[in-house]
Amino acid sequence: MAPFLTVLTTPIPGERQRLTREVRRRVRRWVKPGAPLPSASPYPGHFALVRSVVEGLRAIGADFNFNPGRLNGLGRVVYAPANEALLQAAEWRRLGRIDYLVAGPVNALFADECDAILQNPAIDRLIVAHRWVLEFFRDAPGLRAKSAACPCGVDADVWKPSGRAERKRAALVYWKSGDETFCEQVERVVRMCGLEPRRICSRPGEHAMFSPVDYRRVLDESAIGVFLSAFETQGLALAEAWSMDVPTVVWDPQGMAHWRGRSFTSHSSAPYLTPATGRPWRTLDELEPALRGVLADRSSFQPRAWVLANMTDAICSAALLNIIRAGAEQARGIPRPVDLRI
Repeated sequence: MAPFLTVLTTPIPGERQRLTREVRRRVRRWVKPGAPLPSASPYPGHFALVRSVVEGLRAIGADFNFNPGRLNGLGRVVYAPANEALLQAAEWRRLGRIDYLVAGPVNALFADECDAILQNPAIDRLIVAHRWVLEFFRDAPGLRAKSAACPCGVDADVWKPSGRAERKRAALVYWKSGDETFCEQVERVVRMCGLEPRRICSRPGEHAMFSPVDYRRVLDESAIGVFLSAFETQGLALAEAWSMDVPTVVWDPQGMAHWRGRSFTSHSSAPYLTPATGRPWRTLDELEPALRGVLADRSSFQPRAWVLANMTDAICSAALLNIIRAGAEQARGIPRPVDLRI
């Protein structure tokens, strides 16, 4: 029996595709006996998001499946946060094979990006990581109207302090935006506060510049994290730091930012920052007092407790499921146009 919800990040193959794959698999065993198959991600698509959604839904016992191999396993409600799968699901929505289609938050950032895929009229609901992202849809009121904010969770069993590392002298410096001179100036301030900076380099849209193991090790050794990013739609690296019980001092310039050749005004570099998880700063002159204030009052910050109450896989997936279920129930009985072609 098909479930209520299907999470789809790879298109479901047709019969011909399945036969072709089976033939190739058998030929490979004959041509390269004993050779292992190419490794495949257990969470195709945006790894962090898909992993969190799938594992969170499993944790709460949701009625769903993930990338079914055949069309008869498809739920009547589909969440497709990957573009190739979204296009396939949009066609099913147009043909009436599914009743409700959800996309986001990683399909595209701008309304006209990726051939305006977010404006496909077959999409019933769009998930955004935080409400400030709706600023990108100022000229697309229909898209704003169908959007709902829901963050991605973290695996708090993986991202947790070991209790073994000494945390008094090191400070993570997470360098994602700004030039190297700026990063070096930040590191000088960190040293002035009696800490040794441990730099992790990242870039917007890049997910392979460091390993999660390396990042977790640096966090485990750090008393505090200093984050340099011109904008964040959510700030998953921040949430991972908080889950490791590391308070953060976040550069939040709210100025000009850039993404894939476009410039825009950022509204936040830490949308989910709270008094329990850290403090923001805008200029270098503000960094030293912010750092010293957090270090002097370290016990008042409870970043891991905040994550456990607000941003685990299970909590965020339950919120996502509630948004999807409420929308699907509301849509029942509302007629749709026969042809939803763009």
